[in-house]
Amino acid sequence: MKAGSDAEERLVRGQGDFLADLDLDALEACFVRSPYPHARVQSISLPGGRGLTGAQLARLAGPLRVDGPGLKAVPWWPLAVEKVRFVGEAVAVVWAEDRYLAEDLADETEVDYEPIPAGPLHEEAPDGVLYESRREGGDFEAAFGRAARVLERTFKTARQTPIPLEARGVVARWDGAAGRLTVWTSTQVPNLVRTVLASSLQLAEGDVRVIVPVVGGGFGLKAHVFPEELAVAALARHLGRTVRWVEDRRENLLASAHAHEETVRLRLALDDQGRFLAVDAEVSCDVGAYSVFPFSASLEPVTTGQTLFGPYALEAFRLHASGLASSKCPAGAYRGVGMNAAAFATERMVDIAARELGLDPLELRRRNAIREFPTVTAAGRELDSGDYLGLLGRLDAPYRELRRQQAEARREGRLFGIGVGFFNEHSGTGASEYQTRGITTIPGVDSARVRVGEDGTIEIATGGADAGQGHAETYRLLAARELGVAAEKVVVFEGDTDACPPGSGTFVSRGAVGGLTALTEALREVAEKDLAPGLEVTRVVDPKQVFPSGAHLAAVEVDPLGLNPRVIRYLAVEDCGVVVNERAAEAQVRGGVAMGMGGVLLEEIRYSEDGQPLASTLLDYLVPLAPDVPEIEIEHQESPSPLTALGSKGVGEAGTIGAFAAVANAVADAVQAELNELPCSPDRIFHLRRS
Repeated sequence: MKAGSDAEERLVRGQGDFLADLDLDALEACFVRSPYPHARVQSISLPGGRGLTGAQLARLAGPLRVDGPGLKAVPWWPLAVEKVRFVGEAVAVVWAEDRYLAEDLADETEVDYEPIPAGPLHEEAPDGVLYESRREGGDFEAAFGRAARVLERTFKTARQTPIPLEARGVVARWDGAAGRLTVWTSTQVPNLVRTVLASSLQLAEGDVRVIVPVVGGGFGLKAHVFPEELAVAALARHLGRTVRWVEDRRENLLASAHAHEETVRLRLALDDQGRFLAVDAEVSCDVGAYSVFPFSASLEPVTTGQTLFGPYALEAFRLHASGLASSKCPAGAYRGVGMNAAAFATERMVDIAARELGLDPLELRRRNAIREFPTVTAAGRELDSGDYLGLLGRLDAPYRELRRQQAEARREGRLFGIGVGFFNEHSGTGASEYQTRGITTIPGVDSARVRVGEDGTIEIATGGADAGQGHAETYRLLAARELGVAAEKVVVFEGDTDACPPGSGTFVSRGAVGGLTALTEALREVAEKDLAPGLEVTRVVDPKQVFPSGAHLAAVEVDPLGLNPRVIRYLAVEDCGVVVNERAAEAQVRGGVAMGMGGVLLEEIRYSEDGQPLASTLLDYLVPLAPDVPEIEIEHQESPSPLTALGSKGVGEAGTIGAFAAVANAVADAVQAELNELPCSPDRIFHLRRS
């Protein structure tokens, strides 16, 4: 996709070419989805010969499968073969000349199911555990042995889903004469989609081209490869026609990817001065029916476990992490991933400790914050840089003012609360880190190519894929700075595997780490060679993990009758290293905070005891609206990373992580109760206040 000022102006005017806007003379596909959470497929009767079953499609395309240490490798077929394992799993695909007829054919399809009342979902995982690991660092027994106090609590986060404005979609075209497949898909990982399609369909990677149109939001959801992408591509080759599928909102809620349903059990050992000595953690995640590709069932339990008490100095750490299968939509990446649950559990525990010790919550954080960088934490994380006391110090004045307001509000009988969220996060995970974890499905490298045109135009192509992050604007600013050219002379290409160098895509805020490092190195080599016309330089980097950090402050007032919490003030102090594009960075923070507020206050996908989803429309799954979000104050503190070319670290997920902690703590403070389960809904507050 060509990204430049003209493309961005078209977006502002509402003229962006999203996947559903492409005029490609395509057949429309529709999936027949299971109404049962666990059942055998006895037979399928397809109307008019315009459909394929799972067994038929299995002869055309192979399954998704993720293997690695601690993982059970279970296949996820493009369409269910023999058994369905969650409500919404596709069992057949039908096609017609338009979407209306395709949906009619799907409704007319008759499927005979035999419900399975009990038993394991997968023969490969009879105990229901898709992932399990243990880790220990430091002298754990000694640290707990000399503790003056040990606190124990359990924290739970709700099952949620990303809800991008544009749901998923894919178009595939097969050129029989050339033996070549072209796929347009709304994705964050075009090169990974190409690799998986080639493998599943037994094609050479060079015979597959993946193009990303304008993407209407991803938030991690579109960093996966999905069974529907395989099914549509296989169908296009089978029929010799272009085939399109565009997901509707109900499908998106039922069968895209969920996240965040975690239980975190913590034991915190403290000395008599309130200093944290050691943490004993058990993290269990409901990962749904399959191990999502490419991140696997390890994604949230590992990420949560490693991030717990991330910005605090500990002597020892012990973790037991597990991913548990269930008859629910598979869980995958969603902005903040397991770091949201880690920040929520950690910061709630810190507030609980402050109350039990009779200490101010901000002071307790200051007392335990890591002070020296670089350092290796007890959990094994290699922190590159930071100034954690500086972050907390920026909260001092507004925190004191809010405490003054709180005292006045409480004299008036109002439920007014203040919450702090202090965290660090990882970004830019590279190939070496994934290989250490045994994950071979993610390349982990980032790339950029810079070419000088005959007319002096600078062409930039990267292995990323923009999903609203503002890549083109940032790359043009950087090129103008490094080369001394006008930003208008820079054209950016992304999201086309034929036109761009291979790379990992856009997730884990890697654009500001490996992406900008690769681009900066390429630009500087071009500058050294005097911008000769025709000059072309490509750089590929394996980034090292870096660690942005932040301190957030929220004030919440809870309606005493309806018990609805309302965020009335929010301050985010961010350290994402060197800020390259302040406008884009602050837009990411604001969007992230709004999303985090929704995760704390509103969003939850519940299932009934018999496995039926209870939030399959936006009448049931609530997200924040504009009036729910106050003006978000943002400050920047820069601790440059020594591991990236510009000292940048990434900021795409920080707002969400910080809000999961700060807003939850503020609500708990307002109602003066241990609110240790999300969302902080009126019914949950009501029952807590009654108990």
